[in-house]
Amino acid sequence: MKQCIFLTHVFIESHEEFKIDQANFVAQHFRKNNPDAYIMVIGHGLKPDKLKYYCDYIDWRPEIIRSEIGYGHPILVNAGIDHAIEKGFPYILKTRLDGVNLIPNIFDWCLNHIDDTMYLTTQITSKDEMVLCDLFNFSKTAIMKECWNPKVWNQTKSGLYFHAENFFNLCLENKWENALINNCKIKDIFTLKWIDFRNNWEHLYNKKEQLLNNHLDDYINYLWGSTEGWLVWNSEGKLIQSNTWNINSLLKEK
Repeated sequence: MKQCIFLTHVFIESHEEFKIDQANFVAQHFRKNNPDAYIMVIGHGLKPDKLKYYCDYIDWRPEIIRSEIGYGHPILVNAGIDHAIEKGFPYILKTRLDGVNLIPNIFDWCLNHIDDTMYLTTQITSKDEMVLCDLFNFSKTAIMKECWNPKVWNQTKSGLYFHAENFFNLCLENKWENALINNCKIKDIFTLKWIDFRNNWEHLYNKKEQLLNNHLDDYINYLWGSTEGWLVWNSEGKLIQSNTWNINSLLKEK
C-alpha cells in the first residue's frame, strides 16, 4: 500500500516564529516514524525552513489566507487532496502540522483500524448535532475529496459542520447518528496519542528526543485540546470533562 500523509491546518504570522520550530519538528517526527510515507505539507505565512529535509511535497503560500482560518482550511485541504489524487494514492491521512501522534507508522495503524467503514476520525464528533472532526481524518482519497467538497463551505460557521454535511451526503442513512455508527470509525484522541504543540511547546521543546521515540510519560497532559479544557482525559483513557462540549453527546470509540 502506497502511504500518503498530508500535514496542514497551520498558518504562521510574522510574530509567530516559534511555530517554525514546531512545524519543522512535526515534519521530522512524521518522517522518522513513517519512513516509507509520501509526506505532503501545505500551509501559509512564514515558511518553516527545514520542511524540505523531511517532506516529499511542499506547497507553502507566502500570504496568509485569512478566509481559511477558523473554517477548516478548505482551499488548502483540497489542494493537498488533489495532489494526492494526481499521484495516485488510494488512501490518505490528513492531520495538523502542529502536533504528532506517538504511534509509529500511523498511516498503517489507521489502515488497520478503519475496518470496513468509510472514514476514520476522532473528537470532536457529535452524535446529537452534525459535527464531524475536520482535523484528523483517514479514508480512501476519493472519499476524503467528497467530504471536503468546498461547494458547501462558507464563513458562517466552523468547518466541522460543512465537513459533516458532506459526509452525511455520502451515507444511505436518514439519521445522523446512524450514519456515524455505520460508516465512521472513531478512535479517541487518547488512543491516537495526539500531542498538541499549540499551547504546550514551551513544556515539550526540551523533550524532542522522547517525542521522536514516542515515549512521553505524562503525555495525557498534552493531548489535543486538553490545555484549553476542550477535552480532558483521565489516565485510563476516559473523557471526563469539556468546557465547550457536552461529553455525553461526543462520539467515542467502542
